[in-house]
Amino acid sequence: MRLLLLLFFLSPTYLISQPSLFDVLNTRSDTATLRIETDWNKLVRKKKNKVFQQATVMLTVGESTFKFKGKLRSRGNTRLEVCQNPSLKLKLKKAELIAAGFSDLNELKFVLQCSNNSMGQSYLNREQMIYDLHAVYSDFSHRTTPVRLDLGRDELISSFMIEHKEQMATRFNARVLETKRISTQGLQRNTYVNMCLFNFLILNTDWHVSNLHNLTFINPNGSLDLIPIPYDFDYSGFVGTHYAVPHDALEISSIYVPTWLGKRVTPEEIKTGAEHYLARREAAEQLLAEHPGLDNRDRKRMLKRLAVFYKLLEDEKRLIRLVD
Repeated sequence: MRLLLLLFFLSPTYLISQPSLFDVLNTRSDTATLRIETDWNKLVRKKKNKVFQQATVMLTVGESTFKFKGKLRSRGNTRLEVCQNPSLKLKLKKAELIAAGFSDLNELKFVLQCSNNSMGQSYLNREQMIYDLHAVYSDFSHRTTPVRLDLGRDELISSFMIEHKEQMATRFNARVLETKRISTQGLQRNTYVNMCLFNFLILNTDWHVSNLHNLTFINPNGSLDLIPIPYDFDYSGFVGTHYAVPHDALEISSIYVPTWLGKRVTPEEIKTGAEHYLARREAAEQLLAEHPGLDNRDRKRMLKRLAVFYKLLEDEKRLIRLVD
């Protein structure tokens, strides 16, 4: 089985190492089902504590079934307060992963549908779509893969896995910046402006550079660049959760008010950033028009926002006013 996995996923990316479990699930075209045996009631009851508890994971990949030991805990902040299902972090035993033919990248992050109804499913679909949209505009983005979770109850819970930061750093041949404070002046400028424009497009103000809020920073090997990569979009207007409200300091009425949060961006930098986005307009429109996770009402709403966004990018005077 180990040899088959290596041969199947042989490509320039994987020539020198085994694929991770996330790599394998992400490469497959279907939605994986993971059965997690744990004390789910205890985890939900004490979800705010974010304490790991023992878990056993079973999944089928192709014709092979795997069983791993690990530990599971809740993750997140606001979702722990308002959602029926908490987001999850799973750590598997490295030795078992290696024995099964995978790399030792053993941490998996899951976003679950907030509630077990159509609204919770819709939130989940829209947030996963945003990760796909970010990949249209940026060379540095988190991958996601859809997963059904079997927690031993009467129904499967929809979720998606977000690429863990260590997994992402490995893919980009980079290291993750481990610090609690950072300045915008230390960032690679094109990627910073790109990130600011993306959050502006999707109506997301729930991020901040200085305290690394909803941002991961990586430093590619052999480079001095620090690259910001956004995540957690449930407070964005594109997702439109019932619990999302803007921070009081922003003095805006709702999450649907476009708000530019870039700092010390020059007119030349934002014009360069706009050119990058304009070159990817057709790909973005196609993704929104065809994405299977969107219903028609959300699709029209997002395409309308995209059109307004591009109208601004095409008007140099209005664009530069964003950074004045």
